[in-house]
Amino acid sequence: MRTPIRAIDGNVVFGAQLSDAWAIYHLELESYEGLTIEDKLRLWAELASFGYAIRADFQFLRVSGTWSLEHYATGARNALDPRHGYPTALDAHLAADCQALAEHQVSLPRLYLGVHLADPAASPLDRLAEEAGRAALRPRGVWRQLRELGAERDPRALSQRQRRALLGRERRAFETLSRFFAARRAETLELQWLIRRAFCAGLGEPEIDALFTPRALEVQAGDELHWRPLEIDLLRLFRSPIVVGERALRISSELGTSHQALLALGALPESAEFPGRQAELLSAPLDDVDFPIDVGFSAFWLPNERAARLVRNKLVHADHILSEEAAGEHGASSATEGRPHAARALRDYLEGEVRPPLLIALSTLRVSAPSADELERRVTAVAEAYRPVRVHRPYGEQLRLFRGLFPGQKPALADFCEHLLLEQMAGLMPLAQHAVGAPAGLLIGRTAFAGRPVLADLRQASHANRPPATLLSGTLGSGKTMLLQLLLFGAFLLGSRVVDIDPKGDHALHRLLAARFGPGAVEEIVLGSDSIHRGLLDPLRVAPEGAREDAAASFFLELLHPCPPSWRTAIKRALKTVAAAPPERRTCAAAVAQLRSGDGVSREVADALEVYADGGLAQLGFASASDPPREAGAAPFTYIQIRRLPRPLPGTPRDELTEEQRVGVAVMRLLASYAMHLMGEDRTRHKVLGFDEAWFLLRDATGRELIEQLNRWGRSEFATPILVTHLASDAIDSQNLIGTRFVFGQETTDEAAAGLRMLRLDPRDEGLLRWLLQAREGRCLLRDLDERVAKVKINLDAHPELLETLSTTPSFAL
Repeated sequence: MRTPIRAIDGNVVFGAQLSDAWAIYHLELESYEGLTIEDKLRLWAELASFGYAIRADFQFLRVSGTWSLEHYATGARNALDPRHGYPTALDAHLAADCQALAEHQVSLPRLYLGVHLADPAASPLDRLAEEAGRAALRPRGVWRQLRELGAERDPRALSQRQRRALLGRERRAFETLSRFFAARRAETLELQWLIRRAFCAGLGEPEIDALFTPRALEVQAGDELHWRPLEIDLLRLFRSPIVVGERALRISSELGTSHQALLALGALPESAEFPGRQAELLSAPLDDVDFPIDVGFSAFWLPNERAARLVRNKLVHADHILSEEAAGEHGASSATEGRPHAARALRDYLEGEVRPPLLIALSTLRVSAPSADELERRVTAVAEAYRPVRVHRPYGEQLRLFRGLFPGQKPALADFCEHLLLEQMAGLMPLAQHAVGAPAGLLIGRTAFAGRPVLADLRQASHANRPPATLLSGTLGSGKTMLLQLLLFGAFLLGSRVVDIDPKGDHALHRLLAARFGPGAVEEIVLGSDSIHRGLLDPLRVAPEGAREDAAASFFLELLHPCPPSWRTAIKRALKTVAAAPPERRTCAAAVAQLRSGDGVSREVADALEVYADGGLAQLGFASASDPPREAGAAPFTYIQIRRLPRPLPGTPRDELTEEQRVGVAVMRLLASYAMHLMGEDRTRHKVLGFDEAWFLLRDATGRELIEQLNRWGRSEFATPILVTHLASDAIDSQNLIGTRFVFGQETTDEAAAGLRMLRLDPRDEGLLRWLLQAREGRCLLRDLDERVAKVKINLDAHPELLETLSTTPSFAL
């Protein structure tokens, strides 16, 4: 094979001539699935605007790299707290994850853009005549100009002036594309990877020389230095024997034999709705197959004048064919009759006010496999995924198409090129991907499309200065409780201090941890209406310093709701007095005694509160000064359950709560304060609070104030609250306090729409509404801290014992 790349200078690659210089850039992909229609149209407009502004031939290369299991394991281990974590158990957990992931081909797409560093408006002959004309005006410089024109045909000899001009064009190209994309210049190691990856596609990651740097000489030629690369450095990257077949290639590489078929997309649909899978041909069909595919899109950029001239010629040709067929015995076909109309429409578009360019483009696919039989299966699957667009497998042209998928290549086969408008090119959407979750952390599942791993790192929000609270919302049996326990399990392994509040009593993680790590790893607190835990949750003892008066007032007022303003005043006056007392006498029981010693209104309040302080769940909030605070929180994992907690149905208005339900709400709020108290003040140790049935906190302004307090505590104390709620609408008014959001299946269209609003998606999107109404068994929409959204399946297949233990519904344990 003739080497398609002769030299590399930074991010610039050269072909056989200087005019074949291309600048290569890495582009950030967009997590596309969760974008609103408006955001997808914005992305489409940016792509089209790039095509208008770049004024050069260009190439997109979307190449699939292997998702690194080594990097996954290393990233997770880096989060381990060596003082409190469990490295042996963590290694076993990671090994099971890696084994499960290794059984599937987990790929990670990378997108590169090549920009031709030459003027597309002029042919090489035009440029030669122009330069010769300029030289003729300066007789003394004629020979130097001609020498430079000759050198321009050979990238091995670049004068200093030529190289400076080339780098100037590269700088302008980078400035242009940076207006539209998150881009950076490709590194030399990436170019090495792109070249070697082509020879071992379908087998794994190529062996990369970390010290590889193409060398060059500086040669004095006349009065100027010339840059001359050593081509031998590039030649060794292409030394892989290729056996060329009529419809496939067999390539020997350091990883074994790669079997490859190069395909070309046929005619695109005359019309395709955007957003839509029929338009997004450089991304959407790739998600329908269970193996990685490399995609190339190479385009000649035709200036408007040349494009209009080309279309006018095609119009004349179409009219001529129509006249000939119309004069025949059977008349003109419908296709022939339509061609002049299409050509006139295109001519009118090109000659309109905007005067856009036109693209002549080729879309190429590389399908690769470790065996010939597997290759044929994959080619068939790709053809099926692209229907109704036909995928061609050109006879005898496999090597040319293979060459065309190296960086810096023009369209390889003119026969399969399409004339595209910028709007059509943008609709192909090469920027789309399905990626969501933390950059490092523990595996919790995979994306619904493409099956890419989804990682969770509960510490990420604190490091990124984002709201630390995480929300899990979904109907019964949707998978939210299982995810909560999975997140708490991962945090425990990494050494976080964990508190699990379980009002329903259906969590099982604490039993698993006690069995695996010994009873000293878990502290279990079961609260009830008996007197053994009286005063354990007293807000004047356990609420954060500076918020205790407000927490106690909120507790009293919730118990007495509704109450007259005079009672509120009496309560606040009594709490203020008690707050000034010595610490051991600051209790809610002391506040009731203070009310008892007051005026008539205060005594009425004391009478009402004493009813709650003498029994039932409410007594948990009334400590006596004679009872010292009970120490708790010594174990790394604390499980708190409340027996027979009266729980209203989610969404029940506050004024419709029964007396018992009001007590339940008040106690749940005290539990949030108690959990913060339990976790201590070690700011160097990460802390996690799992709060099931958190809609108790989200339902009104008082609860939302507590959520804000949890967030402030999380930021200052290196902690992550995880809030679990049944209805997505419960959290709508608190969404600015939430960082990461998981929305599981919903029961009603209204709740599904509320879930989409929580994710900042279009609540009218019928496709997503239907998906949420049907989602069960761990399927959810995840919005991460980078504001990416994707469909995710929570997956514990690698840990069957953990799955069986944590599942709260029979279907998960199947």
